[in-house]
Amino acid sequence: NVSEAGPSIPVEVLGLSGAPKAGDDVIVVADERKAREIALFRQGKAREAQTQKPVIDIDGISRQFEAGEISVLNVVLKADVQGSAEAIVDALTRLSTPEVQVKMIASGVGGINESDVNLAKTSGAILMGFNVRADSVAKKLADEEGLKLHYYSVIYELIDDVKRAM
Repeated sequence: NVSEAGPSIPVEVLGLSGAPKAGDDVIVVADERKAREIALFRQGKAREAQTQKPVIDIDGISRQFEAGEISVLNVVLKADVQGSAEAIVDALTRLSTPEVQVKMIASGVGGINESDVNLAKTSGAILMGFNVRADSVAKKLADEEGLKLHYYSVIYELIDDVKRAM
């Protein structure tokens, strides 16, 4: 066990369910029970913040914008690496105008999974993957829910599709 790890000191951290984002803080607690309690509380707060009417795909969103039904474009993004995700999030948030706001519901690293599909459905977001694919469970759930998955390998194509939707 290590009591301190400063810059450029490698350490191995066990027990994480996913890769942390660049710059995330690591908090140490006395025992596993307290860590689980904090994690469950934070997950609950995140779920409470994600409730809106579902939106099907970019073409449907374009029609809703034209009809004046919505003025916020919710996006759930999954990318292959953190750097790509950050660049895309930055580019998409800069697209916001006074008429239409681009709101990043979530972004992360890794393949599209069942949780991402559920989040996109409940928040009325479009689900985009950059250099990643959905697993079989996520594909099946998306088909059942009528949610279209959007895959991209070029950032500019992704941005152009969002511009077209706006």
